[in-house]
Amino acid sequence: MDKIKQLVQTSQLKTNYLSNCHQSKIFFHYDDLSDTFMLLFVPPDKETIVHYLDKYVAILYTPNDYEIVGLQVDYFQSDFIPMYEDLQREWCLSDFVVKDESFWDLTLSVESKKISIALGIIKAKQEVIGKPAEEFEKALAYA
Repeated sequence: MDKIKQLVQTSQLKTNYLSNCHQSKIFFHYDDLSDTFMLLFVPPDKETIVHYLDKYVAILYTPNDYEIVGLQVDYFQSDFIPMYEDLQREWCLSDFVVKDESFWDLTLSVESKKISIALGIIKAKQEVIGKPAEEFEKALAYA
């Protein structure tokens, strides 16, 4: 793969926003057409810049202050998920169980599954993500 030209050095990106992110609203999005998974700690309409760390994983940051506000994984189902057995199990619905079959239980189960998938991604690519991985995990704890 060709070297990725980044607009800023990875070391210039900040984690203050993630460190102070005590909100429960996290935006998860999977785009089947582009095969891209996104995790955002800001509303999806907020302007972000994609900062690739490798072929698959990118950090999303705000352009004005370089604050990390999300994570993006490209080639998610086609390439990324098959590389990690634990993530394959999380992503697959065959083992998905809802306790009482109420709409509320379904909602809680889906939210829990999203967090598990996000944590699985962070764990799988912790070495590539580096220090921000810790802040992503802490921020997800508030979800």
